[in-house]
Amino acid sequence: MFKRKIMAEFEAWKNSSGRKKTLVVKGLRQIGKTYSVREFAKANYENIVYVNFKENERAKKIFDADLNVN
Repeated sequence: MFKRKIMAEFEAWKNSSGRKKTLVVKGLRQIGKTYSVREFAKANYENIVYVNFKENERAKKIFDADLNVN
């Protein structure tokens, strides 16, 4: 795999002390965001859950209702 600069950012996030915050990856379309996240997860974690809301209608419907965070 071509080593991407984003992997260093993922490593910094993983190695940060204290409580982990959600990692949000934003960028242009078709530049390898999903690929990079999945490769990082495979290399660093034993278990991974990947949900593609574009391809999974059941998962997508979870967000159809009004969600109250309280």
